[in-house]
Amino acid sequence: MEYYYEDILKQLHKLMAEHKEQEAFAILEQELSMPYIPKDVEPELIRLYNECRSELRAQKKQRSYDEEDIEALLNGNLEEQFMAVEQLKKSNIRNHLEIIEAYLCKEPHVLVSSYLIDAMMEQKIADEIHMTYQNMDISFLPCYIEAPMRSKGAIIAVNALCEWFEDEDPTFLKMCIESLIQECYLHLPFNIDEDEGIALALSIVLYVKAASGTQASFDAFLQEKGIQQDYGFALLLNKHGI
Repeated sequence: MEYYYEDILKQLHKLMAEHKEQEAFAILEQELSMPYIPKDVEPELIRLYNECRSELRAQKKQRSYDEEDIEALLNGNLEEQFMAVEQLKKSNIRNHLEIIEAYLCKEPHVLVSSYLIDAMMEQKIADEIHMTYQNMDISFLPCYIEAPMRSKGAIIAVNALCEWFEDEDPTFLKMCIESLIQECYLHLPFNIDEDEGIALALSIVLYVKAASGTQASFDAFLQEKGIQQDYGFALLLNKHGI
């Protein structure tokens, strides 16, 4: 009996540490309904029961308000959608997966969807999430997605940009890196493959030169560096007019 309650208490503490109060509460209700509970265990069970019940009540009250509010924001204009993302990042995002998935499944705005996926990655969400991505229905587990700038393709692109511009034009390099980061996040929940790294870097150079009105110098840059243009990478930045 002693070992039984030892295991029960360990299980309860683990569940509550993992924010699984509903599971813990079900176990506590069952244990406290038993006709006999050892006197040295009962106070801890009661304490956990009260703590668990308070937490569940607080979650219910908060969730009721937040879900309505966040759902309305996600269905609003772009500014309101970004506001919803900020609210979700401050909350326990596990409480809002239903409304997030509903948003992601109806042709979401590419920036909003990438920020939502990033927020779920940060909170290590292990639930399978379904979404619409470039007219395809896909599923993914946020906790298993590699951080965009840690992918092999992104690292190769960063290294190439640094090699080309770090000494010659640090300001241009900074603009390229900023654009590269944005491009990599737009691809979430996918990462840039290793064999796409150089093509991505070249596309970013062309994108930044076009944005700064110096697109005509791109061919001269290729010639100077002895690089053959690779047209194999279509930037989402261009596709979505960002």
